[in-house]
Amino acid sequence: MGRIALAARLATRDFGHDWRIVLCQVLGLTAVLAPLLVLFGMRFGLIDTLAQRLIEDPRNREIVPAGSGRFDAAFFRDLAGQDGIAFIVPATRSIAASFTRLRKEDGGRPLSGVALLPSGPGDPLLAGNAPPAGDAVVLGRRLADSLGTAAGDRLTAEITRQRDGRIEAQRLTLTVSGITDAPIAPSDALLAPLDLLTATEDWRDGLGVGSRGWAGAPPPATDRVFARFRLYARSIYDVAAIEASLKERGVEVRTASADIAQMQLLDRNLGIAFWLIAGCGALGYLVSLAASLRAHVERKRRDLAMLRLIGLPTRSLVAFPVVQAVLIAVLGVALAGIVFQGAATALNAIFAGSLQPGERICRLLLAHFGIATAATILAALLSASWGGLLAARIQPSEGLRDV
Repeated sequence: MGRIALAARLATRDFGHDWRIVLCQVLGLTAVLAPLLVLFGMRFGLIDTLAQRLIEDPRNREIVPAGSGRFDAAFFRDLAGQDGIAFIVPATRSIAASFTRLRKEDGGRPLSGVALLPSGPGDPLLAGNAPPAGDAVVLGRRLADSLGTAAGDRLTAEITRQRDGRIEAQRLTLTVSGITDAPIAPSDALLAPLDLLTATEDWRDGLGVGSRGWAGAPPPATDRVFARFRLYARSIYDVAAIEASLKERGVEVRTASADIAQMQLLDRNLGIAFWLIAGCGALGYLVSLAASLRAHVERKRRDLAMLRLIGLPTRSLVAFPVVQAVLIAVLGVALAGIVFQGAATALNAIFAGSLQPGERICRLLLAHFGIATAATILAALLSASWGGLLAARIQPSEGLRDV
């Protein structure tokens, strides 16, 4: 080990002595590695940005039934146990899930036709608000601005029905438990507990709602079925599987699977392009560095022969080009990293107008730099093996001829 360390020190000093040649080798490595880092940084940054936009927007994880159906409790139990589903809640008919009028309790301009969306724990549209319960509701930002209301305010809601030729109405007092900035559709809808929607639907169907004291016909003894549901996948990558499962059940749905597939296709195509370019660049660098190190050993043939003559073993001579290759790799990666940071900063500044806060069009993680460094050192060691084999064949007699 001591002689190998001696060879490493000699290689390092020789490295500094031939600094002009070393500089050319380091610049050559940088010229290959820096564009690869920028290319991979754009691939990772672009795909990561697109994926985050798709993931963070709950509309891309929503699975919407294409029409009305008849979904019983067994259907929802089976679906809730399916892998990949983050949130599911039954929903009543759209025509029944609305208020005829809605306004602030202390006055203000009333709004008509405000839709009700059933909500509950895990609803991504709550955006941090507590799930509504009882007579509490969560309003979307646009609806809250239209009503001029804030969290904690009270609202007066009215629903109507026509029964026996008469128009009947019921009024409810609701509490705004929160306001969400999530993209609610329709934008003038509010999030309410499911029992409020079922009570509204039953009363409009002419039935009585005993829990609220609303008169009407007695409810049927049969189990309740729902016309619709609200369903969100756990991830955008679970949407396709859930959509296929629902279609097997005969349920037609609308999803953002086309946009998700387009993003995945772009990721795959950019990955193929990157690895093709990276492979060509790495092969070119490997060949050029191997030729450079072999030429360096040829130049130092007499010096290496003298080292053999004074007793340096073969494996110590092999360490000579290997150490220099590692030094070239480390310096090349460091310089390529500096070039990448400058290019990434410029690219992110150019595309800043189309990016949201925290997004980058070109970025790499520390792990990526670690992998690039390890791969570069490995490539340098492979290149150094050619020079090492040549150094191992040098005989001490070659040094005596030149004395």
